[in-house]
Amino acid sequence: MQLATRNLKLLFIHGWATDSRIWKYQLEEFSNDYEVIAIDLPGHGSNDKWSEPTLKSAIEKVLSTINPTSHIPHPSSRFIGIGWSLGGQALLEAAAKRPDYFKGLILIGVSPYFIAKKDFTWGQSAGVAKRMLKDLKKDFTKTMERFYPLNFTEKEFLQPEAKWFTELYKKPRTKPFRASAVTALEALLAIDLRDIVPDTKIPVLIIHGEKDNVCPVDTGKYLARNLPDARLEIFKDAGHAPFLTKPKEFNKIVKGFIETL
Repeated sequence: MQLATRNLKLLFIHGWATDSRIWKYQLEEFSNDYEVIAIDLPGHGSNDKWSEPTLKSAIEKVLSTINPTSHIPHPSSRFIGIGWSLGGQALLEAAAKRPDYFKGLILIGVSPYFIAKKDFTWGQSAGVAKRMLKDLKKDFTKTMERFYPLNFTEKEFLQPEAKWFTELYKKPRTKPFRASAVTALEALLAIDLRDIVPDTKIPVLIIHGEKDNVCPVDTGKYLARNLPDARLEIFKDAGHAPFLTKPKEFNKIVKGFIETL
């Protein structure tokens, strides 16, 4: 079993305006049994940038990480993509482009479409989302100070994991980070992945917090209904980041899913 699991590669992709450090409880746990890779999305912790308000920059980073020499065939079926929020959206589209690269996906707090509309009523209010973008351009620091706590319920916010998270991102951000975060948010508000969801045939584990304030739990239920091979795990009383606030339960469920692949 050890040899089989070591052959699997876990690719962790964080969410908007964070970086790969948020996976600390998973990197500690899974690195003993698997090859683990945690990337920073463009502009979120590296020297590159999120160049346009689409997922293109993120998808290119995902695919180039999996197969840095794209002209050479790659044993890509050994990769399991694990993505949170915006990172999960990038994984979905990357898997649609190159399904042969993935053995399975794990999507945490992911919505195929961030904004609510008549035929997708479970997203965020368009007015609230557009106001956040406007506020971000006007005063980045204050807007992010309001946003980061939204990843947690009131009860979770008292936990040391939530305090660690909010302290981590209190530090002043560089101009390139701020610019990439703005462009990535513009992308998030425009992305609609509903058309590719029914064609994503690889196994998918969906993990969603019951009280997610960023991507409501009904968006996870939508994915579970419309993905051909999906399993949904709802974390009771959890917000947008159950991998941080309930790491033991999260890691156990992820391990169980991986063992079925």
